[in-house]
Amino acid sequence: MIIEIKGVQFVNKGAELMLYAVLQQVEKLWPDAEIALRACPNSPYLKRARLGAWQKVSLRKHIIDLNKFTYSLPTKVNASLKRLGIVTEADIDLVLDASGFAYGDQWPLRQLTHISHEVSRYHANKKPYIFLPQAFGPFSNQALESSIRSHWGKAALIFARDKVSHSHLVRCLGEDNPSQESLHLMPDFTNLVKGNRVGLDNADRTVLIIPNGKMVSRRNGRKSWIENYTALMSRMCVESHELGFTPVLLNHDGAKDAKLCEQIIAGSKLELQTLTLDDPLDVKGVIGEVAAVISSRFHGCVSALSQGVPCIGTSWSHKYEELFADYGQQQMLISTPEDEGVSANLQHLLCDSYAKECRENPLIDSQKAETKKMWSLVFDKVAKYHV
Repeated sequence: MIIEIKGVQFVNKGAELMLYAVLQQVEKLWPDAEIALRACPNSPYLKRARLGAWQKVSLRKHIIDLNKFTYSLPTKVNASLKRLGIVTEADIDLVLDASGFAYGDQWPLRQLTHISHEVSRYHANKKPYIFLPQAFGPFSNQALESSIRSHWGKAALIFARDKVSHSHLVRCLGEDNPSQESLHLMPDFTNLVKGNRVGLDNADRTVLIIPNGKMVSRRNGRKSWIENYTALMSRMCVESHELGFTPVLLNHDGAKDAKLCEQIIAGSKLELQTLTLDDPLDVKGVIGEVAAVISSRFHGCVSALSQGVPCIGTSWSHKYEELFADYGQQQMLISTPEDEGVSANLQHLLCDSYAKECRENPLIDSQKAETKKMWSLVFDKVAKYHV
C-alpha cells in the first residue's frame, strides 16, 4: 500500500511535526506501507528521499488538472516512472490529508476545487481520502460551499479540529447529508508525539517567544495586529526579562519568521538569542523543557499545552480560541493587541502555582485519548478498503 501524506512540508516546523506524527502512526498501523510526498519548494527532494518516500508527481498547474489521466497511463510508462522513484495519483492507495489549515476563504478557490475533484476521483476508484484533524473555513463564497457539498461527502473520513470548523462543514455539507456520518470532531494529532531532549541552558528560567509572520500579514483579518504585533512581542520580551526570566526567540518557520525575530529583538533593546532548530522533534523537545512559552504559532501552542508548559498565545484565527478552550486555558489567549490584561497574564504565566496547574491539567490526557480514538477510526475505515 502506498500512502500519500498531503499538506506537509519541511520548513514550517508545525507542518513537519504533523508529518512525523503521521509517520509514527503509519509505522504502527501499517508497518509494510510505503509513503509518497509531493514535490514543492518547501519539500525538497533530499528531505523526501531521506524518508524513503516515493516522489509524488501532480499533473496540475493553475486551473488545469490532468491527474485523472494518470489512471490511463500504459503499464510500461508507470513501470518506468517507478524505476525513477516517481508515482502518480493512480498509484496512491490512501491519502492522509494533514494540511493543517488550507481550505477556506483565505485561500484561492482553485485550491479547494482541485482537492474536491481529487476526493471524487479517489471515491470513484474505491480508494479512501481522509482529512486528518485540521481547521476549516469559513466558506462564505458560494462556489466554495457548492464544491464542498458536491464532493466532500465522498471522503472516507473528515476530522475537524475544532467546533467552529466542524460547524462550517456541517453547514456546507447540509444537515441531512448522509456524509455527516463521516464527519468527526477530533483534536490536533501532534499531541502524541514525544520531542527530543535538547538540553537548553538555563531552561527552567527561559521563556520561549515564537513569532508568526501571519500576525502581520494582510491575510490577518484582525487588522490591529498588523501595526501593533511586533511592539507587543518586544514588550513581552522586556517584561519577561524584568520578571527574572531569559526570553529566547524560537524561529518556527525559516526565513519567513527570521526577519520578524530580528525586529522583535531590536524593539526590545535586549541582547537576545534566536534559536533555529531543523528537527521538529527538537522543537517540541525544547518547548517541553522551558519555564513558559509565548507563541503565535499554532503548533508552538499545541506543543506547550500538550506537555503541561504554561503558554500565552496570540490569535489571528478561530483555531487559536478553540485550541485554548480544548485545554481550558482561554484566559491565556490574547485575541487583540489592545488587550489590557497582557502584563497580568504574563505575571500569571510565570508564577509557580500556574506552572503546577498546567502540569497537572487533566485535559492533556483526555486530548491524547481522543487522538488515539481518531487513529482507531482511521485504521478501521482503511481496513474496509484494504482487507
